[in-house]
Amino acid sequence: MKRLSMPIVSLLVAFAAGCGVGPHVDDFNESLVAKELAECGCTPNEEECREDAPPTAGEQACVEALFKNAEGNYEAQLDCLTAANNRLAGCLNGKTCTDLARLGCGVDALDDIEDCPDLPNDIANELRQCLD
Repeated sequence: MKRLSMPIVSLLVAFAAGCGVGPHVDDFNESLVAKELAECGCTPNEEECREDAPPTAGEQACVEALFKNAEGNYEAQLDCLTAANNRLAGCLNGKTCTDLARLGCGVDALDDIEDCPDLPNDIANELRQCLD
């Protein structure tokens, strides 16, 4: 994804927030950041991971714009994905790097996500593009 300059990103985020994108999208974005930061905890270069892994402001603005402009209500899907991300972050943060139970956190997260209602293919594809 092409990176946007910070003034443009700030404008997009402010515009999206002012247009009532909703707490579901904000919570989803926050859960993505929490999950990514928790996953960085046991990487060889944790500091670099923490700088590069979480969705950028531009990526988060892309997610906000996607759901602002999408026809349909995706609150149930977003709430379920948010809960799965938050459970994964909590699980990872509760384990040491040498704890094999960290693997179980990922397996449980996949099960949680599988239980979530599906997003339509076009929305799911656009969401992946926002976060790539």
